[in-house]
Amino acid sequence: MSVEPSPATPPTCCVCDVPMRRKIAEWSYRCPECGLWGSTLPIGINSEAHAGLDEDLRETGLADLRRHNNAVVVDRLVSQGLAPGASLLDVGSAHGWFLAAAEERGLRAQGVEPDEAVAARAASSAVRVGFFPDVLDADERFSAITYNDVLEHFPDAGAAVAASADHLEPGGLLSVNIPNSKGLFYRLAVVCHALGLRSAYERLWQLGLPSPHLWYFDRDTLVRLGRRHGFDVVSVDALDSVRRAGLWQRAHSDRKVSPVSALGVVAVWLAAPLFNASRTSDIIHVVFRRRAD
Repeated sequence: MSVEPSPATPPTCCVCDVPMRRKIAEWSYRCPECGLWGSTLPIGINSEAHAGLDEDLRETGLADLRRHNNAVVVDRLVSQGLAPGASLLDVGSAHGWFLAAAEERGLRAQGVEPDEAVAARAASSAVRVGFFPDVLDADERFSAITYNDVLEHFPDAGAAVAASADHLEPGGLLSVNIPNSKGLFYRLAVVCHALGLRSAYERLWQLGLPSPHLWYFDRDTLVRLGRRHGFDVVSVDALDSVRRAGLWQRAHSDRKVSPVSALGVVAVWLAAPLFNASRTSDIIHVVFRRRAD
């Protein structure tokens, strides 16, 4: 699937349903009502866009961060009553790392992954290849549905959250962790772009990658989106956005190595504790509970 950017057609805010206004770059926008950021970047899942990615580097670069954050997310879900034997669906399950973390806690975990190249590398056989919610039967229900750095890639994030409510049992849990537009990384990238240094802003939006970011939420906008579609908020927390192990590989999985990128890796490595502090973390984690019918 490939979608060309359309700067002349602003996206509609999935929280407020109002047209967004262009901000920073020709392809990035912001809602004048709630402050949600959006983009018109092209999607290239299952296309030649994969040729620019080194999946081995990407997997190595993310492994330590994902392993740490997955354990934290599962712990938080279990603390909210998700018991062994409960069913869980991980949307955008990628390499299957979260499924493994959930299964270690006794959960019956399944995944959905639209990217055929990534799904082929998944260790778990419980991954369905396709798009959520299209690959599900209409009557399938789960005790929990999770989005781990995934919801921001959906062209219609509101429809994804609404579909999650449809496929959750009453009282079921929805877990969303997502990049934070009020995090330190994003704020620094906006400043750098204003100074003519565009690469950090473009990298955060994953410009040129097969599945770029189409939304950048903050805590308030993500909470409003969940409440709009039938959820109550259970908890609002942060997750680590940087782990020093694998940082070089993560930064260069697009095979674009330069003196500037190398310097950036060193700076992030040194400042990792600051980037992961709860007030400045670039990853929000919100757990919602589906309201009873």
